[in-house]
Amino acid sequence: MRAVLTYLSGLRKGDIDAFADERITVGRAPDNRLVFSDSERRVSAHHAEIRRNGSQYVIRDLGSTNGTMINGRRVVISELHHDDLIEFGAGGPVARFAIESDLDITPTEEVMIPDDMKATFDTSPLILREKPPAPARSNTWLILSVVASMLIGAIAGVVLSARLSTTRTSFSAVAERNSPAVVFIRTEFAIVDASGQTMATDARSGSGFVISSSGLIVTNRHLIQDWEYTAPPAGMSGRTLKIEVVFPGRRIGDAVTATLYKLSASKDIDVAILKINPLPGMPVVEGLDSGIEAITQGEEVAVIGYPLGLDLLEDRIETSLSMGVVGRVNQNFIQLNMRAYRGNSGGPALNSRGKVIGILTSNVASAEDITFCTPIEFASNMVRGEREIR
Repeated sequence: MRAVLTYLSGLRKGDIDAFADERITVGRAPDNRLVFSDSERRVSAHHAEIRRNGSQYVIRDLGSTNGTMINGRRVVISELHHDDLIEFGAGGPVARFAIESDLDITPTEEVMIPDDMKATFDTSPLILREKPPAPARSNTWLILSVVASMLIGAIAGVVLSARLSTTRTSFSAVAERNSPAVVFIRTEFAIVDASGQTMATDARSGSGFVISSSGLIVTNRHLIQDWEYTAPPAGMSGRTLKIEVVFPGRRIGDAVTATLYKLSASKDIDVAILKINPLPGMPVVEGLDSGIEAITQGEEVAVIGYPLGLDLLEDRIETSLSMGVVGRVNQNFIQLNMRAYRGNSGGPALNSRGKVIGILTSNVASAEDITFCTPIEFASNMVRGEREIR
């Protein structure tokens, strides 16, 4: 039995691989069984594994940055079926999966029967008796039936294919429209004693997104005032030293200085608004969908940001996209069933219409596939009345 992958997109489009291994590791690192080119940046170094269990295959995501999708839906672990479409990272290479059995015999192959086994089989020639020819009318109806069946099958295939690709296509467009407005944020701060003396300095990095052409940026409060959430020693407090913003496609050296514009009334509402001087042609997210009542359980979402911060970034700042579904909706938070990492904080959670519904805020240490975001309504209320808010 072999797993067969036919590549439908990416650098290997048109290629076919077949693996008889019980475990197939997938990624850009050279120690994988299936190695993608290092330029396929949507694929992680150790992205996923495919395991054979008897006659069944199972795929498991290995904590990849951009996720593993089966037929357009992100999975952590899932059974694989014949003709499933596997996408290695949102917007990454797509392959069609198939199972090839060792028992498959082509019609032209001759089955050889050993001499000592011929007695078991009736090897005498089969006598065919002449059958009267069927009326021509029957042949006509048979041909019409076959043609009709082929048409129905083709239409069903087109409809199914369209449904499977809808999510991938729509969120690719969402990312294309919104990613330019998602910024990398780095904050430097000092821990000070009661007299204002600096006792230590530190830095944090995360994500944010531009909501107005006047230079307003939404992010997390904990990214700007980390000391409020990590409880410094008694008698100590914190002071922000510097906030820098870098747009995608730029280098760290191209950072723009930002100032704290507004802070949520309570640290329990983890929202901060920054401001930078407007830049020519500055990108802005497509819009804010503040109506929390319109968010439904099971709705698919995408998160754009910078997971693991500078640890994952290279020469230029580039966004990363992850996908999941809404698990629960509350007035103060939205639960997303997806995996997020340090550095994703402050990034936008977007629906399939390309509108921001929340601000990625935190995850659960004991449940890696549960993430929480703050409804965008809190940020909207903080800047209500501001001009040019999307």
